[in-house]
Amino acid sequence: MKPGFCALAILILFSTSASAQSDVTQTQVTFFTPSVPAGAPREGSCWTRSIAVDRVGAWRCEIGDEIHDPCFQVPPLQNEVVCGADPAFGKTGFVMKLTKPFPDEKAPPSAWPSPWILQLADGSICEPFTGTRPATNDEPAQWSCIKPGVAPSPATNSLVTKVHQGNVWTAERYAESAVTMGNPMTERRRVEAQTVPVAKVWE
Repeated sequence: MKPGFCALAILILFSTSASAQSDVTQTQVTFFTPSVPAGAPREGSCWTRSIAVDRVGAWRCEIGDEIHDPCFQVPPLQNEVVCGADPAFGKTGFVMKLTKPFPDEKAPPSAWPSPWILQLADGSICEPFTGTRPATNDEPAQWSCIKPGVAPSPATNSLVTKVHQGNVWTAERYAESAVTMGNPMTERRRVEAQTVPVAKVWE
């Protein structure tokens, strides 16, 4: 590829991205309640509240060795939850019939729901880590982001450590390639976060 063409391509990409970000004038915040999907229920149990989203009625559940988080209590279902629903990707999920009662927890979930899934201004979808979290600048990442329709790679994937609420929410984002390069045990590189607008939030 000729240098001039490469520079032009980068300029076009930057201009398109900047235009998309400037189009966000207000973040759309949705309290997500899944519909009851069709199909035969699967059997499983829930042993603690959700790690993915801190809210009433969201649970961390399992079917055999499969972990599903979050699973939602949805009226009028009783002794059943809806797992695998994902509004960002249009997934309806499935019904799970509980083989055990919900656990009793001394510490209840927050009265206010926490951000669950983010859609950034450039279309990236960010979903929460529910296991080991990579760190950047000694701070754990909370969300892992991919661009739908783009092949996942360290160059296109990203991580979000924090979100800031407002009329337009913003996210502190890091390129995945920037935080996976080098040996973290021998090299601590501080990288600068990119502050990006958040187009949609599901709670």
